[in-house]
Amino acid sequence: MNTKSTILFIILLISVTATAQPHLVPFPQSIEMRDGHFSLTAKTGIVNRSAPNNARLLKKYIEEDIHINLHEQPGENHILLIREKSLDKLLGEEGYRMSISPDSIVIEGAADAGVFYGIQTLRQLAAQNRLNIPCLQITDKPEYSWRDFMLDEARHFKGATVVKQLLEEMAYLKMNTFHWHLTDDQGWRIEIKKYPKLTQIGAYRDSSQIGGWNSPDYDTNIHGGYYTQDEIREIVAFAAERHINIVPEIEMPGHTSAAIASYPNLGSLKTPPYVPSFFNPFWGVFNVADPQVMDFIHDVLDEVFSLFPSRYIHIGGDEVHSESWESNSDITRLMNAKNLKNYNEVQMLFTNQIATFIHDKGRIMIGWNDIMGKNIHEWADSTNESSHKLVPYAAVQFWKGDPALIAEALKQGHQVINSSHRYTYLDYSYEKLPLQKAYEFSPFPKDVDPKYKPLLLGSGCQMWSEWIPQVEELHRQVFPRIAAYAELGWTTEEQKNFARFSTALSQLLAPHWEKNNIKWYQEALPE
Repeated sequence: MNTKSTILFIILLISVTATAQPHLVPFPQSIEMRDGHFSLTAKTGIVNRSAPNNARLLKKYIEEDIHINLHEQPGENHILLIREKSLDKLLGEEGYRMSISPDSIVIEGAADAGVFYGIQTLRQLAAQNRLNIPCLQITDKPEYSWRDFMLDEARHFKGATVVKQLLEEMAYLKMNTFHWHLTDDQGWRIEIKKYPKLTQIGAYRDSSQIGGWNSPDYDTNIHGGYYTQDEIREIVAFAAERHINIVPEIEMPGHTSAAIASYPNLGSLKTPPYVPSFFNPFWGVFNVADPQVMDFIHDVLDEVFSLFPSRYIHIGGDEVHSESWESNSDITRLMNAKNLKNYNEVQMLFTNQIATFIHDKGRIMIGWNDIMGKNIHEWADSTNESSHKLVPYAAVQFWKGDPALIAEALKQGHQVINSSHRYTYLDYSYEKLPLQKAYEFSPFPKDVDPKYKPLLLGSGCQMWSEWIPQVEELHRQVFPRIAAYAELGWTTEEQKNFARFSTALSQLLAPHWEKNNIKWYQEALPE
């Protein structure tokens, strides 16, 4: 190749590089590449016409990501953050528009959340291009309003530092809901002032099963921990700054052994209560026919309301073993008085009472789809279905059973979150749930009438923690699959592309995770 040809080749290469689409996760609704680049330097200024937090976090992120200190005043060039309500019809509450020219980066949103998500896109652009960010135009908004990651801390407590790191990674991927599983048989993790024994007793167990569901082996170290109310408030505020809503899950009427160990009068059985050290569902179930138990639940929820501004409150409601109710005379009297034919109808009565209590407080109750009164478990009595209906203002999170139950819930007017365990359970191995299978999951079932789509809020991915006592184990189960769930919640089905996504994982996210000391499951990343 002669000198002239070499020069032409270099010019062509520069031109192609300048106009090539950058790696972005989740992938935006529309992106148009333009000529030129914006030079990001210490002389770049921020002009903020949105929430003060947006400018503060932009400065923080750019300093951490690429070690450049921006300032909030006009500079040689500038980043303009604009909240403009008139853009609502185009972008909704979470969408943004970004225009990058050689002398400015303009990020606009109808609300502060949209501006914040534009900042996350800018971070990803800066991470790839550092000082020279390509000129482009992006118009972007999410496909679904509910983009959720769930962490179970009842089985293994992780603490505020781990939770905040997960919230930061959720923000980077534009996820907006942190579903916090705070109570279960094996641990109670939230301070309730009126009932101090919940954390004095219920937050600790004497050992932990290891080696799998049927293993006889145990780690004999005491495991425990909980969040004080001040710590809860701090984490809720931290999440809110990143436009993440925290939805607490307080399990009831089953998965309540830790609460019953703390206050034995809550339980249905007369056996001595304790906090279980094994992880199969335990037969600890509230005695829902006792008015004092209902008072306890109301008291706990009132304190939960005071800590979490979330519109949604999760009660679990799954895997209620009726054996706990069969020998309880209070439950028998309740069934006779209310003409309840089976124990699923007992649970339906209870669930509707709690849903109404939560609704009257201006909130919305969510439960796993067991709350619909259908038999979805192999161990359940096939005749034990409820003829009563769930109140329409309760939301349903689908996790198990016939997918037709999603359509049934939507037709009954329920808001639905699709978290089918086959596609979204992060405790599953990568052999059982590989990255591509996670990515190809569609929250809205193809055989459901599109008119019900407004009721399908979105999807959630669940990190159940029975077998992940260590943070590194948690990271390997969550990363990189969480990025797949972030994209399927934000990006339209037509725009999803696994090959493009895989490249972005390797080129953008893997370096980001390495920098942040996240031990992702590298075998899941395509070569």
